[in-house]
Amino acid sequence: MKRRELIKLMTLATGAVLSVPLSSSLLTACKKVEHVKDSDYTLQFFNDQEFSFVKNLLEIILPKTDSPSAIDVGVHQIIDTMIGIVYSPEQQKTFAERFAALTKYTDDGNQSDKIQSLLKSDEEKDKLAKTALIDIKQQAVAYYLSTKEIATNYLNYLPIPGVYESCISLESVDGKAWAL
Repeated sequence: MKRRELIKLMTLATGAVLSVPLSSSLLTACKKVEHVKDSDYTLQFFNDQEFSFVKNLLEIILPKTDSPSAIDVGVHQIIDTMIGIVYSPEQQKTFAERFAALTKYTDDGNQSDKIQSLLKSDEEKDKLAKTALIDIKQQAVAYYLSTKEIATNYLNYLPIPGVYESCISLESVDGKAWAL
């Protein structure tokens, strides 16, 4: 499966996962997330080791190709901020349990190989780790596509919408999907 096809499939699955934590506190967490150098970034949820793990995981999920990687556009910082500020304490606790299972699963061996085997696993003991991985993947794709860099340079971006046209050809929009 190609990266672009994976991104399209993953964006379809993000709606339900993102709506729960966002809907509960969307209005109370109106903090704009700016991408800054990691040395200047203040962690909101993860510790340094966990944050490094998330960065490595994002390099596997969305590496640099003809478009920037997830790290290049600050997705790791967005994930940390969203979990640290937007998630309720119960949601943070649930995420922390799943994330701990994921880090434990990938501790020994090649991280990329362990991730691939986890996605194929149906074992009950791997369920928490697999749930954490899928959650991070869905967040990564959603936040990646909504970053300013990707939305304005790699997707069609129309800041002030014009007339609604229900049926248009893909060629008329330069073959690009629309940014949200």
